[in-house]
Amino acid sequence: MRLGEMLVRDGRLTEAQLSGALAAQSRDGGRIGTILVEHGLVDLEALTVYLGLELGIPIATGAMLERAKRAAVRLLQPTQAFKHKCVPLVVQDRQLIAAIEDPHDFATLEALTQLTGYRVLPRVAPEVRVYYYIERYYGVARPARFMKFGDSPRGSDHVSDPGLPAPPLPGLPPVPAAPVAAPGPRPQLRSVKSAAPRVAADAFGSTSFDESALELEAEDLIETLDADDAAPAEAASLVRPSRTTTPPPMFQAPDTARPGAISAEAALTELATLTDRNRIVEVLLGHAALIFDVAVLFAVRDNMAFGWKAFGEVSGRTFVEHLLIPLEHPSVVQAATVAENGLAHGPVTPSTVNTYLYKVLGCAEPRHATAGVVTIGKRIVNVLYGHGRELVPQQIDDLRQVCLMAAEAYARLIAVQKKKK
Repeated sequence: MRLGEMLVRDGRLTEAQLSGALAAQSRDGGRIGTILVEHGLVDLEALTVYLGLELGIPIATGAMLERAKRAAVRLLQPTQAFKHKCVPLVVQDRQLIAAIEDPHDFATLEALTQLTGYRVLPRVAPEVRVYYYIERYYGVARPARFMKFGDSPRGSDHVSDPGLPAPPLPGLPPVPAAPVAAPGPRPQLRSVKSAAPRVAADAFGSTSFDESALELEAEDLIETLDADDAAPAEAASLVRPSRTTTPPPMFQAPDTARPGAISAEAALTELATLTDRNRIVEVLLGHAALIFDVAVLFAVRDNMAFGWKAFGEVSGRTFVEHLLIPLEHPSVVQAATVAENGLAHGPVTPSTVNTYLYKVLGCAEPRHATAGVVTIGKRIVNVLYGHGRELVPQQIDDLRQVCLMAAEAYARLIAVQKKKK
């Protein structure tokens, strides 16, 4: 469902208001969300939430953008941030979490990966806010159309609208409490006189909105940002991004070549003695190559499935490392994690996350899909997803056994490493 349709459905716009906004878009150009904000019909907090719902992407609220870290911001040059409409937020492990105006532009994600050296996990933000924070952190002036908004696109700490739906696809899990507050007063952008109507300025007023209530589980990412040991990003006049060295070699493009097929019997025999992590993964994908046309192996951490390796004739397989699947939301991947036997197989049911999955892979929704989990104790470490063929009962059982044996191999590997220590 498109953005305007969702807003009308939830009573936040009338049909007449939406028609007027679409007419203004046809006349003046630009994003429909920006048009709605310009006309005072929707505020930025609501727009952020509904953009996430429309695109099936985690959101970047104003509070998150306020807490962007210096180490992340410096990964891009000003011209690069402006070109790709991207505000880096935080570097975590081998990933860069970034606010992006169009998170479904996978060419942009790939370009950002190459520029920064990190896998990019996108979060959607309205272009009004993206341009504001690019100006704030990089000193690149916003397009003239956005100058009239002045300082209003910033985050706020006021009371929230209880009528907003929950943001989609919440972010990372909580870190220990007591986040560290950013030191000193918030830097200000240069003053901009605005002739914008009062109603537009009021639409940005945040006296009735509270970021914490809007974010729900996305508040966890704010705590992650605050707990990052990097310094908070500052105004462009104080911090000039400068990188004279090449990006750190943190990102490795996924190997998308189709592995050699391995029968269930051969896979079970080899996994019974393996203590090498790379070979365990190769055997898992080798058996997948026998029964699937397309497969993705996810690494699971903190109730999130991160795209790791993939094969198959789909245009988006090289973007698999941008995949981020929340396991608390309905999807093919989630179905396997809640299945009693750790494996789900059958028709693909409609869901926002499934739509996102196939959007990234660049393929039509398959008739049938399969996913199996690799679990050590109660902890899921991998999810193996595949589609392209409807499996017979024997193949389903074989895949389940291979996943169970892979879990035993992982446990054996852990035991060996502990013994060495």
